[in-house]
Amino acid sequence: MKKIIFFVAFLNISLVVFCQNPGALQKSWIKMSIENLSQVVMDPDTLYSRYTFDKSKLYISFYPGWDDYKQDWSIRKNKLTIGFSTYRVNELTDTSLVIVADGFRKLSFLAEEYLTNQEKYLDSIGVYNGKPLYKANNFITPRYLIGKSLREELQKSVSSYEIPRANHFLLTFIVTENGEIENIKLIKGIIDDFDNNIIKQLQATSKAWKAATYKSKPIQTEMFFEIKYLDSIVR
Repeated sequence: MKKIIFFVAFLNISLVVFCQNPGALQKSWIKMSIENLSQVVMDPDTLYSRYTFDKSKLYISFYPGWDDYKQDWSIRKNKLTIGFSTYRVNELTDTSLVIVADGFRKLSFLAEEYLTNQEKYLDSIGVYNGKPLYKANNFITPRYLIGKSLREELQKSVSSYEIPRANHFLLTFIVTENGEIENIKLIKGIIDDFDNNIIKQLQATSKAWKAATYKSKPIQTEMFFEIKYLDSIVR
């Protein structure tokens, strides 16, 4: 019994000491689950999210290929502060992170570098330029420049266009092992000028990408970009 108590105490002490080192968090973490701890009934949260910690900034992503938001963060013992929110670090290892906002929610993450070593997440879709081609997904994906939102940059280029009714723009493209953009294919366009403007801006991001990796080696992947315009409720 004494050995068990000592072992549990050792784990708790180790966790606190580990959390005092900010470098332990400085990597990309992908949310795997979220648990509601409040008394309020909430719909299941199935939204993709990735937290990438650097020395002082946290980059939050809601799409695998790029970042969406940036916030400050700090950690003191097992208290993690993100912006104006504080979480208790419940678990932190090389591969897993669990943070808790008491009375609100518990978020569980796995390290991206761990997930990109898992063969089950490698989705082969054929060959391109004589090399295997894979479909980008939530875990194995290329990445646009850190801290930059590809969606914002491309949509700025067409912000002057008026889209009067519901519309859907969709294209696919390949990010090579060197981070270059190739084989852009328009699947669903809106108008020629609009479509060509986005394609031109996307092509200009070539080499601004970090290729997807599998077992730490770069691979070429195909991904999609889309914009959905909802129909106006005002008639």
